[in-house]
Amino acid sequence: MKKTVTFILAILMVLALAACGGQSQQAPENTPQVNLEEGIPPEAGEGEEAPWPYAFSQEHIQAIANVLVELEPLYNKAALLALENGWDADELTVKELNTVYALVEAGKYGVADPGDYGETTDEQMAILAEQYQVILDAMPDVIERVSVPYDEGSGGDN
Repeated sequence: MKKTVTFILAILMVLALAACGGQSQQAPENTPQVNLEEGIPPEAGEGEEAPWPYAFSQEHIQAIANVLVELEPLYNKAALLALENGWDADELTVKELNTVYALVEAGKYGVADPGDYGETTDEQMAILAEQYQVILDAMPDVIERVSVPYDEGSGGDN
């Protein structure tokens, strides 16, 4: 139960930081596609080193990209196991998995267009990257929990 509460608090913190990031004026159709394994997309003028225009470092974006490479398949595995084992009847598990999905999608979008983080400071981005790591570290516990059939009588506390 403590892990679940910690997990939910970490998710809430990530969502709060992401919400503070600001809005991009760019339409989603114009967002460059990113291969998460390659990390940050190259800028125009490939051979030239353009100055980084944001208040946070590229290392934080790369850290999030690296976590997403591992997190997305773990989420997919957890979601599949949850459905197979009846965990879709557990409201908390459904909320956890939906939140992880939303964070994966938001992370991919943020990696593709770091400008969406707006006025986010370097310190805030460091915290955001750390929280993505916390979520990644919690996924094996989620997978372990949903890998067994859901017992409605136990309320999901296995």
